[in-house]
Amino acid sequence: MKKTKNNGVFYVVISLALMIGVAGVVGAFTGNASRVIENVEVYNEATQPESFVDEGRLGAVPSPDVYQRMNFHAGYQSGGTRLATSTTAATYTLAVGDIKEDTVFWDVNVGLDTTITTMASSSLAMDAMNIPNAGDTRELYVYSATTTTATTLTLAAGTGVDLQKNEDTADLAINGLDVAKLIFIRKADTDVMLIMEEWVVAD
Repeated sequence: MKKTKNNGVFYVVISLALMIGVAGVVGAFTGNASRVIENVEVYNEATQPESFVDEGRLGAVPSPDVYQRMNFHAGYQSGGTRLATSTTAATYTLAVGDIKEDTVFWDVNVGLDTTITTMASSSLAMDAMNIPNAGDTRELYVYSATTTTATTLTLAAGTGVDLQKNEDTADLAINGLDVAKLIFIRKADTDVMLIMEEWVVAD
């Protein structure tokens, strides 16, 4: 009996089948990849605000507390709140809540000559001035809102307050429609120095 040797044909057939299978897989992957790419939507980048850094100098303030000297080359503007008070008492001592942490302008209308004594340096009312450390400074403008110019508002020092006045100021009285600037400075011994500067109505 004559035997037919067909191993070579068999291997050729198997090789062709594998090549066709691989080509099909590659084609399917390429088709899927094309479809994926076709489904991708391209978005343009949003327009960003223009920024400008002057010669590489860029600053930031991370919190309300700043421990380095700051330079304001174009000036600065500060603000705060106005506190309005009226009284007909002849004497009054400042207490908690009379001057708040953000008060910069105190509008006082007195119905008669009144002496207002500052809060003590170690009181809770002084804590509202937010000057806990030696050298801390706070400014406050006091306006005598009474329309009777002869009616006076006189300042007096509370316990632990070192009250100073401008050399040109005759007394510590603020006449009606006049204004005074009070500068509170915490001293090294925890007392408070209070400097008073006064101006008179000009029109």
